[in-house]
Amino acid sequence: MLWHSHLATFLLVVGCATGRSVPPTDAPAAPERSEAVLARRVAAEGLAFDETERLGVAWGLVPRSSAGRRLEKAAPGALRFDDDWSREIEASVYSLPSSLFLAAEARAFLKEVHATAPRREILVFADPVMRGALAGLANVRALPTFGLPYSPWPRDPLSLVHRGDGGLAVLIRPNAQRGREEDATLGRALVQTLPADLDRKFRQPVWTVAGVPFHNGQALIAPDAVWISIHTLEPRILQILGRDRIPVETFGSAAGIDPYLAAARRAADELAILYGRPARFVHPLPENGELAARIETLRTLGGGAGTDLDSILTLLPRQPGATDSPLVALVADVAAGGALLGRLTTADLNAAREGYGFQPGVDLPGLLRASLAAPAARDLGAFLDSVAAHLAAQGLTVARLPLLIAPYSALSQADELPADGTFLIGWNNAVLETRGGTLYAEAFTSALLTGDREAIAAYQKAGARLALLPALPMSVIRGGGYRCASNHVRHWPRVDNPDTGRSP
Repeated sequence: MLWHSHLATFLLVVGCATGRSVPPTDAPAAPERSEAVLARRVAAEGLAFDETERLGVAWGLVPRSSAGRRLEKAAPGALRFDDDWSREIEASVYSLPSSLFLAAEARAFLKEVHATAPRREILVFADPVMRGALAGLANVRALPTFGLPYSPWPRDPLSLVHRGDGGLAVLIRPNAQRGREEDATLGRALVQTLPADLDRKFRQPVWTVAGVPFHNGQALIAPDAVWISIHTLEPRILQILGRDRIPVETFGSAAGIDPYLAAARRAADELAILYGRPARFVHPLPENGELAARIETLRTLGGGAGTDLDSILTLLPRQPGATDSPLVALVADVAAGGALLGRLTTADLNAAREGYGFQPGVDLPGLLRASLAAPAARDLGAFLDSVAAHLAAQGLTVARLPLLIAPYSALSQADELPADGTFLIGWNNAVLETRGGTLYAEAFTSALLTGDREAIAAYQKAGARLALLPALPMSVIRGGGYRCASNHVRHWPRVDNPDTGRSP
């Protein structure tokens, strides 16, 4: 979401804290051993996760300690990643802090998730205020956070994968995201607080830390490949190069470009081992040709910095019977966003004003059009055009979806946001599943009714039924769409012989 790319700072060249550890004082009397009391302790004393967990177990507030469920090291290939669409979702995981979301917003959203997939378990990390507001919702299990400041984006910091016996494993990334450091304990919190019946169903989940950095908003997993961009690899590239920022000042010569690309290739090979499938780039790399062309390719790639890949690209399986393409790629399009502005109705604009909280009297069409004409938007548009052309050259069927960009300065809550920041309004940030032989997609509504209708038609043409859920506005405004705001346990057939990976 916000704040994850160093390269974004340098577009002109090439185009998340845990609490301090405080020893817990004596436990209070039994009537005072409540979730709210512990949350207040966390806030007042800055208790870190380990102290919070120890008190939660001692006070009987959680069913288990995550410490006893740690898998110290997983052998390569021992943890199996689902692709992004082949299996049905059994449980969805969300994080809905009351500091960002109104209770009415959260309830409306979760009710629609249940209506869309009635058999699905819904797990929600929530503080005491939000947990109370969510009581009584069908299939919703509210999990306590005890005041730990988890972000609303549970996808990025962890992967929900499977062991050889089919049991669940939580793979935690080793790279903390600036401003979201506490998210590093979210995977342990899931193992710790998972209700007993789901703990049995998922075969006593374990957790482990990955050996290499990853960012699930920057990776799209197909059955035979994981699709990435150069920005997916930035944390590992920095490690390999021994730097704290991408050395864009050296990209004017082959001597600067070549080590950077070598580090990128090494990092991609490591991710391929992690995900258990080859890593493929969604764009060209400037590996060959004249120096001027290589520099220009790097400049174009810089336009995609600071934007999560899943916010601008959606991959779907080819339609049944199709023989000319392995995948369908829906690629965001800045120019198509400009064209969409001409088709918006008064109802569209009024809904967007209310949904996102634009200031009264703002010329919304003019504002959005100006944002699309800004240099950063033009750079992003060039990057997206390059992605579309590259994927088409790889044999994918490519279609484009409109992308709009809105400035923070026009929002009623502008004082709470970076002065020069923007957010995306688009239709790419979707979650897919195959249920009953039908491919489904879920995403937030954009609040632009015309755009929503056109997106439903585009997904239908690509072979998927798109359900648009009530948006969580502050998640979108702060840089995360529906895929970012969710993580999912997918159905995995019971395996009684983990050595062969087969059921009897």
